[in-house]
Amino acid sequence: MLMKADILWDSGELAKAIKYLEGITKTVPSAADKGKKMKELYAEVHFLPYGDPKMDKIELFIDWMKKNGAVFSKIQMRYYGPDYRGVHTTKDLKESEVFLTVPQNLIITSQKGKETQIGAKVVEAKLDLSWDYLIYITIFLLTQFHDPDSFWKPYMDVYPRDVGCFPIFYSKEERKLLQGSAMDAHIDDEIEEMEQEYMKIAEAVPEFKKFTLEEYIRNKTLIISRIFYVTIHGTVDRVMVPLADMFNHHYERLGETHWRYDNEEDSFIVSAEKLIPKGDPICEHYGEKPNYRFLFYYGFLIENNTHNCVYIKLYFNKDDPRIAEKCSMVGTYEDTEIKTFKYFEYYNVDEAHNNKFFGFLRLIEYDDDLNVFADYLTPPVTDANTCSFLKRKLRCPIISLENEKQVLKKAKDIASEYLLRYPDSCKKDMELLKTDLTFNQRNCIILRSDEKRIFQGIVELAKLGLELIDMKDWKEVQEHFAKAGKGKAYSGYFEKILMPFLAPNTNHTQ
Repeated sequence: MLMKADILWDSGELAKAIKYLEGITKTVPSAADKGKKMKELYAEVHFLPYGDPKMDKIELFIDWMKKNGAVFSKIQMRYYGPDYRGVHTTKDLKESEVFLTVPQNLIITSQKGKETQIGAKVVEAKLDLSWDYLIYITIFLLTQFHDPDSFWKPYMDVYPRDVGCFPIFYSKEERKLLQGSAMDAHIDDEIEEMEQEYMKIAEAVPEFKKFTLEEYIRNKTLIISRIFYVTIHGTVDRVMVPLADMFNHHYERLGETHWRYDNEEDSFIVSAEKLIPKGDPICEHYGEKPNYRFLFYYGFLIENNTHNCVYIKLYFNKDDPRIAEKCSMVGTYEDTEIKTFKYFEYYNVDEAHNNKFFGFLRLIEYDDDLNVFADYLTPPVTDANTCSFLKRKLRCPIISLENEKQVLKKAKDIASEYLLRYPDSCKKDMELLKTDLTFNQRNCIILRSDEKRIFQGIVELAKLGLELIDMKDWKEVQEHFAKAGKGKAYSGYFEKILMPFLAPNTNHTQ
């Protein structure tokens, strides 16, 4: 009889296992001792006390999943704080072992949103909506929240409510900590976009107004942080998968689990890619993203993230006599930015973003025959908004040393100007990080200090590049780079781009 308690425990139904033992204590005296031990284990793994209403809702959710076709074992949910939870193993998971199967009827798709009463009317209205799959999933969730008899109620009852860690919900005081960062303006842009989106739908479908703007923004934000990209019967879709969407991210645990949609079983399946020991958290790797994206879309960031970047806007020089010709080449207007570029801290020459940034700087600063860029422009693409304006990308190597000197000077000036936008120095940030900070305050300071370090790296790269170009002795160039630049985050620019160009194009001798 005691074995049933173990089965319930291992399947994640912790409270049910303890209640079962409490119910058989009179007939099985040893159940009392086992129940006591389980309560002790429960207290070790849960922030919430035994009997907390939130855990009762978890038990109901697990029961609902299993009754409706989900298959899982050896996993259980744990709370680490009032609103912070994760999923852990209760036994070892072997390599290739499938530990979670969620059938199609428990998966939330954009199609399910379109089939709701309001969703169908939005489809009928034929609105021009960006990322409409997110909108229809949001409509689906809001519909369930407003229906007390919804089939999805057990899932809705455990769905997260707290969105305070997402930047678009930061307080005014927290927003002040982002001064200078592109994140600050991005928050305003995102809020404005969702407000306009809400009003557009509400105008076309008045029934949509039963959902408040605050509900819409909150739920759409949460959906973005929990969505899976899958291919279902040949069609790429974005879906929400109960329980699977509760796996947390771990930066160093890439490849521990694998999820996919199995068309034969018509189910979302998660398996272990390697041994996951008993008691370990089950984590997903959300991908190699910069902290900017982690914070904005997931509400957290990674310290010492090696994939960080900054966003830099480039413009043609207004006094350039050839500005009209250059604008025509790449498809932009004289009074607008060329585009916003991602610039990554670690200069990987095989990664396009930093190379595109420098490629456009070479065009901006070039003052000779522009035909030299013809072979490096991508084919023109018609702008969907204007139907006639052309957008072209430019990826070009160093054109000449004189041009590259101007490019480096420009890069240094741009990075220096961006650094001036921040009210505090990196040194001040490091001091603040040693103090007692809230979760959001700490994230803001880490984000902005990372950005400042990248901009400072551009300044250092430019200074070193200018020094090397002006040197006449190749050996001196090599020695100076080895001393000042080797091993730095930006060393790829020198090792793969500038140094190979310097050797054959100057009077340097080996």
